[in-house]
Amino acid sequence: MFFLPHSAKEQAKILWRDGAAVGFYTTKMKGSLCGDGTGACYLLPVFDTVFVRRRHRRQGLGVAMLQDFCETFGEEEALGISWPVSPAMYQVCRKFLCARPEERGRLWEVEPPGAWGQRGSIWLKVQLRQPRLLNSFETRPAGL
Repeated sequence: MFFLPHSAKEQAKILWRDGAAVGFYTTKMKGSLCGDGTGACYLLPVFDTVFVRRRHRRQGLGVAMLQDFCETFGEEEALGISWPVSPAMYQVCRKFLCARPEERGRLWEVEPPGAWGQRGSIWLKVQLRQPRLLNSFETRPAGL
């Protein structure tokens, strides 16, 4: 399987299991440029691209990667998750924040560069979305 390298403006971590790469995530670093042709820099570290191979999904690997991200930037007051956040990533965030309530005030959904007007509380959004998440589980066909 071919893999396109991540941008030089990002850091990537690969998740390994039994000698095989099963997932990865990329991080936009605080102070790195938001894009070509702009002088704006990220104001906080941002959890950006996340991927877990299909046969390894629903095993807690997304939560493990989010926990690794938070631990990697343990000294930072605020951490970002790239906007838009997918429904699956909201589920990961909900599981993580229910298990780690001390992280609830640190995680923000952000648009570049992550100024206060470009942030939304992940915990608040998880709470607002929870009824919809529960309804989506109830309306799923059996076996999915």
